[in-house]
Amino acid sequence: MAKIAWFCFLLFVGTIHSAIAAEPVVSKFSEQYQALTLKLTTEPQQVLTELLDSPPAVEADSTEKAEYYAILSDTYYALTHPQDAVESVRKGLLYVTQKSEPWLYHNLRLIEASALEMAGKPFDGLKIVNEAILWAKVNVDEDTYLLGLYVRGSLFITLNEYSAAAENFLEAYNRTTHEYGKISKANIAAMLGVMYDNRGDYQLAIPYFAEAVAHARKNNEPLNLSIVLYGLGSANFYAGNITIGEAQLTESAVIAQSLGDEQGVGYALMKLAQISIAQQDYALAEKQLQKAADIFARTENAPMDFQVARSLLVVALASGDYEKAQEYRDHAMRLLDPQTMPSDAIQLATLEGRLAAGQGDFAQAYGHVSRALALSELYNENRSSEQVHRIRAIYEVRESEQANRLLEHQNRSQRFALEAQEQRNVYLWSFSGIALLVCCLLGVMIFRVKAQSRALSTLAITDHLTGLYNRRHIIEQLNRQVSAAQRYHYDLCVAIIDLDFFKKINDSYGHAVGDKVLVAFSQVCSDNLRNTDLIGRIGGEEFLVVLPHTSLQDGYSTLDALRRKMANVSELVGINEFTISASIGLTINAKDLDGMQLMANADTALYLAKSQGRDQVVVHPTSSSISS
Repeated sequence: MAKIAWFCFLLFVGTIHSAIAAEPVVSKFSEQYQALTLKLTTEPQQVLTELLDSPPAVEADSTEKAEYYAILSDTYYALTHPQDAVESVRKGLLYVTQKSEPWLYHNLRLIEASALEMAGKPFDGLKIVNEAILWAKVNVDEDTYLLGLYVRGSLFITLNEYSAAAENFLEAYNRTTHEYGKISKANIAAMLGVMYDNRGDYQLAIPYFAEAVAHARKNNEPLNLSIVLYGLGSANFYAGNITIGEAQLTESAVIAQSLGDEQGVGYALMKLAQISIAQQDYALAEKQLQKAADIFARTENAPMDFQVARSLLVVALASGDYEKAQEYRDHAMRLLDPQTMPSDAIQLATLEGRLAAGQGDFAQAYGHVSRALALSELYNENRSSEQVHRIRAIYEVRESEQANRLLEHQNRSQRFALEAQEQRNVYLWSFSGIALLVCCLLGVMIFRVKAQSRALSTLAITDHLTGLYNRRHIIEQLNRQVSAAQRYHYDLCVAIIDLDFFKKINDSYGHAVGDKVLVAFSQVCSDNLRNTDLIGRIGGEEFLVVLPHTSLQDGYSTLDALRRKMANVSELVGINEFTISASIGLTINAKDLDGMQLMANADTALYLAKSQGRDQVVVHPTSSSISS
């Protein structure tokens, strides 16, 4: 989220008029604040100083005060101070209402939504943006509409909903005619680059970032140039163009340093350190990370301070300096909030296991790894709930857009009725036509809502990548099958499948190939299991299989045959030089064992399969006696 926020600074440039204003109201920022916005692209720190030194006079009118806090929030946003940005814009909202100054009110609300996104509250910002977009549509305010699309796209990136983000950004990109400012073609191109970069499509991100870099160079916009160079350098690094990426990141850091943008320098140093780690130059990586740590500590950016401490821990472990590793681990622990940073807690627990193992304390190492596994299981469960929440949010956006279209139609109908009052017959025919059209629209809307409801039901139980059941649903199915097996006294086999060395596939070929492997594996499972068998994805590369009415011997035969079919996966994804295999832990139901206990037994058997050399099916030790 922090990287997205750094890209999303607000630049309101140009005149934005309301098309149907009934009385003189604000429809653009005053010349004084427009000048400051232009200056924001080159000297953000100086703009902040000027604003703080020259607040509006006590006797100034409400509009001037609202504008002041809007630009102040804008500036805090550009300098990556989310809490200050939120507080400033909310002060501005105290001076205007939707009725008194609708344009200024909705533009302030869009600033608030962006600030909330940077502060880690994207769902709160989503409703605000939808209201602003609705107002812009009704009032035919193209620039506010484009700004709303831009902000909503940024929120969807933070929510990892990249298809929805692309939809908003591409519409804004194709509609905009602006050469400068936040809703310019170049700035929207930069955000498309961010979206593809976050999604892991680095080759698609590069041309959009390159377009933004070329525009910033041509128009002498150093702050923009520093930001988009960072994005371009990062995308090139992950795409394998390491030398080019390193040069672009170095240039980004130099420009940020010249502008006094400490946060920009810190982010660039973090990415350069990743390059140094990849090249195994741990001494240089440590120097770069120490500089970044000083910046983030000084600017009180605790999340990034934690990221630096964790990276320093990685470097110390790679260098074999366990004394330093202990110091960095302790510093990271002080910065970690397990409630708000669950994935970071998992990674840190894993690194603690490596540290303990390096120091020869294998019992403690086992404890850390076990804690990491437990945290990972909890995290995956929570992510399933979050996914449903995201789907619901997108559904609400679609519903809001349908309401917008209906509102636009009602607007046109009212104007038409007023113009046709003197021609009664024409009015009656027109009214009948409009009523019929409204009924048709309502019918279409009802049909679409029902279709979306069905789609939501499917999405709520399906893993988005493989098309198999997701963790929550497959565990529900397991519990149902266990209850039925106990009631009707039939055999039920349960297995956990883990793809061997999957991390190596991601590291060697990229996450896109890793995703193809998961999809190909799910297809092999679907082709070789019975219709009555159940399979779902319960982790990154882990799958749970439930085989009703299946003896232990038959279950072993079925899963061993499936394991042998794994050889086809390498061929399907085109990495013949790497043999893809799977380890499988198998167990069978017994009296008084519930679903969670069967999963635990299968997991224990999986651990034995991995410890005995992988690429095999291992039956839980107690299952053989139960079967016999």
